[in-house]
Amino acid sequence: MLKPVLFVLLLLFPAFALADSADKSGEKQYRMEEQFKKADKDNDGTLTKDEAKAMPHVAKHFKEIDTDKDGTVSMDEIRTFMKSHKDDAHKRGEESFKKADKDNDGTLTREEAKAMTNVYKNFDAIDTDKDGTVSLEEVHNFMKAKREQNKTTKPQAN
Repeated sequence: MLKPVLFVLLLLFPAFALADSADKSGEKQYRMEEQFKKADKDNDGTLTKDEAKAMPHVAKHFKEIDTDKDGTVSMDEIRTFMKSHKDDAHKRGEESFKKADKDNDGTLTREEAKAMTNVYKNFDAIDTDKDGTVSLEEVHNFMKAKREQNKTTKPQAN
């Protein structure tokens, strides 16, 4: 079974650096919490709309994140928002793969992969069986290996 969250986040949305909720002790979570602390100018544990401007993705989705509609967002609200949107991101990733798969054979040729920049850029590394195509499973395996590699090369938060 593919791990959809990992695939989509690493492949399609690397710029959405708010959180990797599945790895709460990891570097991304630590950085998000540090960004939050810096943005929280009055140190009240929440961000106003103005404070959220320091975290562009939070500011962009402020109304959605502010589930209790109190005009502020907490770290818990941000985490909940991120977690709830991971499945949606996976579905969009699969749809992108299917859309790029013009002949509907379940794989992407190098030409088809042009529609997915990161897949195209890493095509040779992803194509582990060297058959000239990449499957969704090969893409997943490549991204999983990259994630594991990044875990061992980046320091973890205390």
